Amino acid sequence: MSGIKFHQAAKNEFFAARDYYDDLVYGLGKIFINETERYFEIIKSNPLAYPIIKKNVRKAVMKKFPYSILYRLESNKIYILAIANNKRKPFYRRNR
Repeated sequence: MSGIKFHQAAKNEFFAARDYYDDLVYGLGKIFINETERYFEIIKSNPLAYPIIKKNVRKAVMKKFPYSILYRLESNKIYILAIANNKRKPFYRRNR
């Protein structure tokens, strides 16, 4: 895979989560970023590693934070649809 592309809403979720964790404990936002980027690298090196949850959308569940990364493969790109909070209503991101 040549790269990762983000849906604008996924970018917003990523930065909102970072800010939320930094508000809880300074520096925790950076840990969230590092952990998320680690998952991005796994997805990039092995995009078929995580299960399909609907049509061609895959879901990587993070272990250290209550978030999942929803993505799909498009041509030679990985398209990140959501950085989804696992405790939030699951259908808010349905139209991406």
